[in-house]
Amino acid sequence: MYLEGHVFRPGKFAYREGMKVTDVIHSYKDLLPEPYQKHAEVIRLNPPDYAPEVLAFNLDDALSGKGQDVALKPFDTIRVFGRFDFEDSPVITVTGEVRDPGDHVTNGATYLRDAVYLAGGASPDAQLSDAQVFRKTDDGKLKVLSVNLAQALAGDPKDNILLEPKDRLFIHKDLDRSDPPEVTIQGEVARPGKYPLGDDMSAADLVRLAGGLKRSAFTEEADLTQYMVAESSKVVGDHRMVPLAKALAGEPDTDVRLHDGDVLTVRQLTGWNDMGASIEVKGEVVHPGIYGIQDGERLSSIIARAGGLRSSAYPYGAVFERTQVRELEEKDRGQLMQEIRDQGAELRLAPDTDPDQKLAKEAALAQWQETLEKLQNLPPEGRLVIHISSNPKRWANTSNDIQVRAGDSILIPKKPNTVTVDGSVYNPTAITFKPGRNAGWYLRQAGGPTNMANRKAMFVIRADGSVVGHGGGLFTGGVDKADLVAGDMVVVPQKAFSANTRWKSILEGSQVAYAVGIAIQVARSF
Repeated sequence: MYLEGHVFRPGKFAYREGMKVTDVIHSYKDLLPEPYQKHAEVIRLNPPDYAPEVLAFNLDDALSGKGQDVALKPFDTIRVFGRFDFEDSPVITVTGEVRDPGDHVTNGATYLRDAVYLAGGASPDAQLSDAQVFRKTDDGKLKVLSVNLAQALAGDPKDNILLEPKDRLFIHKDLDRSDPPEVTIQGEVARPGKYPLGDDMSAADLVRLAGGLKRSAFTEEADLTQYMVAESSKVVGDHRMVPLAKALAGEPDTDVRLHDGDVLTVRQLTGWNDMGASIEVKGEVVHPGIYGIQDGERLSSIIARAGGLRSSAYPYGAVFERTQVRELEEKDRGQLMQEIRDQGAELRLAPDTDPDQKLAKEAALAQWQETLEKLQNLPPEGRLVIHISSNPKRWANTSNDIQVRAGDSILIPKKPNTVTVDGSVYNPTAITFKPGRNAGWYLRQAGGPTNMANRKAMFVIRADGSVVGHGGGLFTGGVDKADLVAGDMVVVPQKAFSANTRWKSILEGSQVAYAVGIAIQVARSF
């Protein structure tokens, strides 16, 4: 006969006449923990075909002598079941701030502390003052039990409650850890930013925590903005000044205690950014060099400090450069180059089914590539158009006498004796200046426009950096009648080798940007 299932020693046993179940299972000691007491089986093979027959019996009654002790026959199999073969395992769910959240199978009486340990223990961010147990009652309702987790973990019977199968334990995150009170410091400190609010932290403590004051800090007073929740449940702010130097020195009644959300601003000394500010003066002045500047100082003062203009100076062609203008040009140039790149895709989609279309497409793509390369190889200069003359009395302290800034530079070139003709002409070159001659005359000296020239878009770049066309406008044609002065440049743009209207507009803008850059390089060579 055989024994199998929820027993310590399953296997084959020798049969003897008159044998009963209790001769094989003597007591509960032969069974694994928590057997199912109400039901066990004897499986019997009955002749002639040995079809199985199941004889059910009460295991507890058999072991306690209350009957149900089934008489056995050869080849019988006794099958014993475990308790959880017929009912769900006792599972408790632990979620929230534990190291191993989820369902956990328990054995025996499980208290809340045991469940926390089954889940790996509480995480460092767990809130220990409060936890909830969600329990479904027999009538299907939900019952919520709140406990003090710290007391439960310490074994306090009041909070370390006995859990039932299917209970759900939720452990919260400590808000003081996930969203701690913070204060902010801005301005002239070594490490501005947000910092945790410490107990009894003061403004001076926060300054020290932020690495201390910079040399540029205005130490007499700092601006403190404090926030509070008003009776209307609305956050309101208030400003006050903190005598920072005295607070850092530890003088009584000068420091201020900080609260959650406070913002301390350490202001900068007036004019600090002007310290070390300078402008470079180059070219035809008596004493070229780098000069420190004062706040609000004007260009006429700088030229005077440089000894004034030399007799060979050509102030009309002065090249004044400013960092802020260069940054703006850099941004605009980047946008223009992106538009050019985008147009490349459209030009490639142009039809090329016949030889003429193919030739026009190849010419347009070559023009596109050349335009892109020219702009890439000509960085922005940041030139600011100014209007000055050799007699400072005429323009000093007027709107033309601009205020200088840190990083500015000015080049006063020598007076040139040429006019430059560039672009789609047969002989791009510099031509000796002739007073009273107009742009058309200089254009003819350069051989005139080529077949590829866009004559209507011809323009002039003046020596002072301004760009003009017919009647003072751009791209209107007819500038051949304009009178020129020394240092001016006549530019004849190239036609667009495409019917794409957008590409024509972008090409004209690119050619102006490129020509202005070339004009600056020419001016530097005067």
